Amino acid sequence: MDSEGITLIKDLGTLLVAAGVAGIICKRLGLSVIVGYLIAGIVIGPHSPPFSLIAEEERIKALSEVGLVFVMFAIGLELSISRLAKMGLATLGATALGAFFMLNFTLLLGYALEWTTMQSLFVAAMFMVSSSAVISKIMSELKLNHDRTAQMALAITIVEDVVAVLMITALGAQTHASSGNGLGVVLAMLGAFVALLLVAGLLLMPRLLRRLEAKGDPELQTIMVVGLLLVLAFFTVKAGYSLTLGAFLFGAVVAEIKQKIAVEKNFAGIRYMFSSVFFVSIGMIIDMKMLESVWLQVLLLGSFSLLVRPIACGFALMLVGVPPRQARRGGLLLTPLGEFTFIIAQAGITAAILPVEFYPLAVGLSILTVLATPILNRYAEPILRFVDWIEPKPVKRAINAYHGWLQQIQSRPSPTPAWRYLRGPLSRVAIEMLFISGMLIFSGRILGVLEESVVGTWLSKQALDYVFWSLLAAVVLIPTVAVWRNISAMALILSEHLGGAGSRVPARVIQTALRAIALIGLAYWFYAILPIQSLPGWGWGIMAAGTLFVIVFFSNKLIYWHSTWESSLQEVLAEDSRELSQVRAEARAAMGQNLETWQLELEECIVPDGAHYAGKSLTELAIPARFGCSILEIERNERVVAMTGASVRLYLGDKLLLIGREAQLAAAIGFLSAGGAPAANPADDEDEFGGAVLETFTMPAQSPRTGQTLAELQVARKTGVRIAGIQRGDERIINPSSTETLQPGDGLLLVGSLVELRVFRQWAVGESGKSEEAEPDPEPQAV
Repeated sequence: MDSEGITLIKDLGTLLVAAGVAGIICKRLGLSVIVGYLIAGIVIGPHSPPFSLIAEEERIKALSEVGLVFVMFAIGLELSISRLAKMGLATLGATALGAFFMLNFTLLLGYALEWTTMQSLFVAAMFMVSSSAVISKIMSELKLNHDRTAQMALAITIVEDVVAVLMITALGAQTHASSGNGLGVVLAMLGAFVALLLVAGLLLMPRLLRRLEAKGDPELQTIMVVGLLLVLAFFTVKAGYSLTLGAFLFGAVVAEIKQKIAVEKNFAGIRYMFSSVFFVSIGMIIDMKMLESVWLQVLLLGSFSLLVRPIACGFALMLVGVPPRQARRGGLLLTPLGEFTFIIAQAGITAAILPVEFYPLAVGLSILTVLATPILNRYAEPILRFVDWIEPKPVKRAINAYHGWLQQIQSRPSPTPAWRYLRGPLSRVAIEMLFISGMLIFSGRILGVLEESVVGTWLSKQALDYVFWSLLAAVVLIPTVAVWRNISAMALILSEHLGGAGSRVPARVIQTALRAIALIGLAYWFYAILPIQSLPGWGWGIMAAGTLFVIVFFSNKLIYWHSTWESSLQEVLAEDSRELSQVRAEARAAMGQNLETWQLELEECIVPDGAHYAGKSLTELAIPARFGCSILEIERNERVVAMTGASVRLYLGDKLLLIGREAQLAAAIGFLSAGGAPAANPADDEDEFGGAVLETFTMPAQSPRTGQTLAELQVARKTGVRIAGIQRGDERIINPSSTETLQPGDGLLLVGSLVELRVFRQWAVGESGKSEEAEPDPEPQAV
């Protein structure tokens, strides 16, 4: 083996050992391992005396590019497109508004510090993304895992990753743009490229991984996924974008398929190794002597971030309807800057927009905010009280008036039937047009790659051109026909809505006019995105004639293929690729959504060693009677046990999830954590089911279940659902007793699985529950 190869092996070994040691030390100190990797890079790098421990710096930098690909792939794996779509407009709106505010605040700061516009944009991108790992740790330490605002803040960090990737890509495209395109064109092309990769990936990857899975060889699956990841990163660079975009989108595609868990498991070692190489290589670039000249900037920008980011994020949460105090609490949680700070700084320095001094500046900013955030959140209550005290009364009145206006908007009747019917076709048309745009806009670059590959040696340039454009036209035809069918459907819906009774213009005329306008728009759109110069005029004439022939004689086949594609996409997006623990955590998080209205909270408690009540049933403990709160779930050996009756027993190490008001929970947790008191008479067996959710339900006026007590109804026995609260007019009854009578119009707060809640709804209107003939509990309780 040559000496250079031996040197590279020595350098890589030194790097990984240093990263491991520094990571262990930082873990012991409660810091992120990324900080350890950066410190390791500083220590072994060329700027630390007496000499550099790394000889092949250029090769290490090349490996760091591979590391960046794996880092972005891992971030993409944490993002689920279907999960992102379910986050709701509030989360998406709060993220967008927070990014907008940070952008404008940073532009003002840049103007004051005499930065260029591009420098201000890169620094703004650095400030836009929080560290989800730090926030998750703080939530766990402060017992905020079931706090709705904290959960929303954690969800915002997921969307912020998307914003960061788009910012890196858009800024990179704008920096290297040689065509002079405006920002609007750059963003439109970026949207088309993203749609192309996502749709193609979601159509092809599940089929490929299913075939590899059928072979039963995880080694082949891992090799194929790594190869596709690197090829896609290469293709993204060829398309004029950063390799981070391709790696991130590939991770987002894999996150949607059911093989995600296996891929993630097989990738773990590779990902950890190369991601450590990436962050250590950033540390190697940092000259600590520079820190002497930038420490003032670190303090200035760190103070700016610690002050402005909570304000921007808190105000954004307020604008989407979160109450002021909770919004400010969420803003404090969203303070720490994460790994994207280094990635964006590297992108800016590579593009020669930011000076090299921004490497130590980015490290200092991240460490400062990560250390300060836990302190800010531990003293959140005094901070929030101070803000409430200094807030002017006119501002409070304005915020209350704004939230009242939002509630009025939310209470308005649902949209007209026409709009409800239009939303589906409109979204499909938008996605399909972006997909078609992506194929046509980037077709020239795809053809260029083919010409440079082996295919270019098999065929002449002219033959390759005609084969490529013919195949592309056949593929483009499928979504194009679907676009026209959806537009025709929308024209029909609008014509029926606008040309109804009392209209002077017949619906038929309106429909024809709308279709004509749409046809002209589609023709102009195709003219704008088609690479006309790629073929001579007669060549396009032949292709147009062939296209018309296919549409006339094979339109049904095109519709069938499109339906197959659409069904495949829906099937992939409907699959749940998450681990059981993640599903359970999200189910628990969903339970907090209705608690604010009921002034209830969720808390966890672990049955300690030596607890006197271990092995006793809920009947004997009588938690609702003693403290007024209830146990919703028990996590035992990573399985969830939920109560369908009062006979469930508690054992050592059980993790309990309780619901109640603050004082009730404090008393119950104090009793349970202290080991309780001895009890007697153990009861029967336990019942198990999956994660529970909360739902509100109004008792119908004609329900046969009204007028009876909860003891008589045996709700838990017959449906598996427990009634945690009753809303009767202005009165709220939390954890009602078994003697409480249900009345027509009662609003019930129900706890159960999705299946059990469906059984309850059927049972409430008079249909059979799951066990109408079951024997009654000896001591029925409404828990």
